[in-house]
This record gives sequence, structure tokens and C-alpha cells, in this order.
Amino acid sequence: MDEFRVLDAEFVDGEVHVAIETLRSEAACPTCGVFSARVKQRPVVRVRDGISFGRRVVLWWCKRRFRCAELACERLSFTETTAAIAPRARLSGRLRDAIYAAVKTRSVSDVAVEHGVSWRTAWRAAQTRIRAGLAGRPSGPPSRLGLDETTFRRPQRYATGFVDLETGKLADLVEGRSKKLVTDWLDGLGDAKDDIVDVVIDPFAGYNAAVRDTIADARRTVDRFHVVKLANQVITDVRCRRNQELTGHRGRKRDPLYGARRDLTRGEERLTERGRERIARAFAADTSLELECVWVAKEALRDVYELRDRHQAHLALVRWYQLVVDYDVAELTTFALTVSRWETEFLNYFDSGLTNGRTEGRNLIIKAVKRTGFGFTNFDNYRLRVLYRCT
Repeated sequence: MDEFRVLDAEFVDGEVHVAIETLRSEAACPTCGVFSARVKQRPVVRVRDGISFGRRVVLWWCKRRFRCAELACERLSFTETTAAIAPRARLSGRLRDAIYAAVKTRSVSDVAVEHGVSWRTAWRAAQTRIRAGLAGRPSGPPSRLGLDETTFRRPQRYATGFVDLETGKLADLVEGRSKKLVTDWLDGLGDAKDDIVDVVIDPFAGYNAAVRDTIADARRTVDRFHVVKLANQVITDVRCRRNQELTGHRGRKRDPLYGARRDLTRGEERLTERGRERIARAFAADTSLELECVWVAKEALRDVYELRDRHQAHLALVRWYQLVVDYDVAELTTFALTVSRWETEFLNYFDSGLTNGRTEGRNLIIKAVKRTGFGFTNFDNYRLRVLYRCT
């Protein structure tokens, strides 16, 4: 802080208290611009500064309040200002910068305790800079957009993330999960929404309807990860049902079906020898063969994604439907009906090649923000923290 000189310093309750004043002896009136050296008062202002050698620093600024030298000026007196400490500020500029940098990966409460300020003071200092940084971001929509939801608060409090699939950056985070929410967000883009050519979504009818009705020319692709996740959920549902039918209780450690629970949802190519043995014991224990049928169907659906041609994928999907009919497992049939309703969006993957992988990556960062903050009650604060962390 080159504008100041130190008058005195002492240790008080583990903190460093430093008395300072500015080097200049005159200042210009902010109204008329005339310089004055006539000091009217010298109020002492307490300002918190950053950490120095592991100790908090408190500045006691001996300010000068000058009398205006211009008799015709309406302002009779004025107080000197500096770039390092904003007017009426209780935190120095470098402490505000330190708080802003720290809250990107730490909780506001933790940073506030470290610097000896209240939570509200720390958050106000960080919030101002976060908003200024977000205001400088490009305003146009991404050409390839990813949509997915995360939980904001339980129970059933969601937030929808809009992710640029080309850069992986989070474009926005909006509270809720509905068709209206996505429609309103897209309509807020105005004519720029027509620049969106691809949208990747999870199998949620609200997202699909919003994109279809608002930007009809955009190609909608259902996310590959979510489709396989639903197929794995079918395996879990059948396994739990068959275990209950065979043993009369939920899965336990010694039950073969329970022992293979993780291996059944793992890709076949990533199974170890022990994993294959556990799956074989589970299949042997299920005399109805339903568990083996749904596992084979899941792997067959994964094989469809290995194709690169839309026509070939469509033929493989038709064969998969027939496989489902032959196996005749209730949970698998229900899943096949879901796939058939999303068939166009399913096959669009073989044209676009897009997934929500980058969207899921943003979701991991969002979860890290929630863990860091130990939960949030104010969505606006939560949204700012997430957007800041994802920049």
C-alpha cells in the first residue's frame, strides 16, 4: 500500500494493529476539484487487512477531513480517499481480493473465521467481485447445449444446469426442473436461441418438450449415460425382486444375487475373473433365468452404441426389441417401451456423437460446492457460488 506510511504498530490479542496515514498532505475536492491542505478533523477509521506472517492485521487509518478551499463550492468539507481502501469500507482492497479468491474452494464461514469478520461481511466482499466477473462473460448461447438437473435441497428441490458442450463451461443454473423453466430460459435468449443446433438431455419429457416446442430445428439427443443407467436400474430391480422371491428377505452378504450386485451393472469388458464367477453364481441361483436375460439385454443395448452408422444402429435396435419380446421380463418390457418412445432421440446420437459427459463433469463440481458449503438455503447465493466455481 504505497500511498500510506506506518505511524505505529503493536500486538493486541494475537492481532497486529498498525496505525497508518497517507503520504500526501493535500487532496482535491470531489465537487470543484480545488486542492486543499486545510485539515478540519482527523477521524480514525478501523480497517481489516489481510494475513501477515500468520496473524490478522487491523489498520487504524488516521484520515484527514479537509475544508474546501473554494468559497463558492457547495461542499464545505470532504474526506480523503485512496485506491487501496474504498470509501466507507471496513475491509482493505487486498483483503477483499483474498476473500474472493478463497471462497472459490472454501466455505464462506471458514474464510470469515480466518480473517476475523462476519459471514455477511465476507460474503458481501466476495459477492461483489463474483457478480462483476460473471457480467463480463459472453452473453450468447452455446451452439451445442447440454441439460441436466442436480439436487439443490432435499426433498425434491432441483436445479437445472445449462452447459456449453464445446467448452464445458456452465452457462447458467436455474432453480427447478420443468418444461416451463427451460422454455422461459430459451425464450429469454430471444432470436439468439436459433443459434443452438444440438441439445443433449436425459430422458425427461419436460426437457424434451421444451426444446421441441421452442427451438424445433435443434437436434435433440438423449444422453447415452442415462440410457445405460436406466438399463442398469432394470437389472437392480429384477435382482432385488428375485432375491426376495428366493430367500424371503432383502439381499444379504451370503446371497449370490446380492454378492454380484456391482458386477451385474459393470460393463462386461471391465469384469475381472472373480466378477465373472460371482455373476455365474448369481445366474445359477436364479432358476427363472430372468436375471440372466436382463443382463444379456443390457449388454446387447450397450453393443448398439458401439456402432457408428445410424441405419445399422436402427437395425440393431429392432433386433433388441425382439430380444426383449422373447425374454418377456416385465421390468425389461417397460424399459423397452421407454426406449421406443425416445427412439428418435436415441438414434440421433449416431449422427451427433454428443453426450452429456461435460455436463456430468460440471455436476461433480456442483456437488463439491454443496459439500464445501455444508448445504445452502438461499438459491441466489448457491447459484453465484456454483457459477464462480465453474468459471
